[in-house]
Amino acid sequence: MTALENARKAAEAAAAKLSALESAEAEKAAQKAAQRDARQRELDTEFLSRWEALDAELLAVGSKSAADAVYEGVDSVAAVAAFWIARAKRNAVRTHARDAFFRLHGRHPDDTFARELSARDMMVAARLDEAIYGASHRHAADLATALEAEWLVPDGA
Repeated sequence: MTALENARKAAEAAAAKLSALESAEAEKAAQKAAQRDARQRELDTEFLSRWEALDAELLAVGSKSAADAVYEGVDSVAAVAAFWIARAKRNAVRTHARDAFFRLHGRHPDDTFARELSARDMMVAARLDEAIYGASHRHAADLATALEAEWLVPDGA
């Protein structure tokens, strides 16, 4: 056997070993991908069972109106900021829900599923103006009720 033949045999043996290693590596990668896909399906299924509750929690966080905040004597700017932050977070939740639906079903959900909340102009100054105006009327109504209770004779008396 010549050196050339020995080199060819060694190269063929190395190529066979390389092919076997590559095949084993590809099989491991396929198993990992299958496990990752199965785990993602589990997570997507769980998220889709919970996204509406998370959306409702964020709605509750951002639902305090600036008028309520002014009326209660708390920071109305913080209330407006909390509203917009919660709204942005709700859109993130809704986007994730649509993506999870697509991953699970291989198609996009209908247009009503986890619909993105429409963009609105913040107009913080205008909203604070409305809040202060609304709260001032509520305070005036509270005082009017208290004055009537203290200074008017009830109809049945």
